[in-house]
Amino acid sequence: MGTVLGHGTPVFGGAKAIGRLVRVDTPDIVLDLLDAEADDVIALVQDAGATFLAPIQGDLRGLVCRSGNTESHLAIVSRDFRTPALVAFTFDGDEPADGAVVELDTDAGTVSEI
Repeated sequence: MGTVLGHGTPVFGGAKAIGRLVRVDTPDIVLDLLDAEADDVIALVQDAGATFLAPIQGDLRGLVCRSGNTESHLAIVSRDFRTPALVAFTFDGDEPADGAVVELDTDAGTVSEI
């Protein structure tokens, strides 16, 4: 594992995921991911109520949300889909570029660069 990029609150423990970190802030990005497959994507979203993720949420490798708590919409749906997820996430420094390969660790509540 590389440098820890930030910390958040785990939605459930015991899960790790490695994938491409992709900012998903609009329904248009979700549509693009539907066409390109989302199974290697760890989505970075701003809003814990982002219902526009529904078409791909079950396909995501993981989810990192800057807001919310364990009872937020995205947290509940992530548990339903057993998608590794962190909420209330903050980066410790600069954000990595879109497409950076990262590891999400729900036991530690971290995202690390690979």
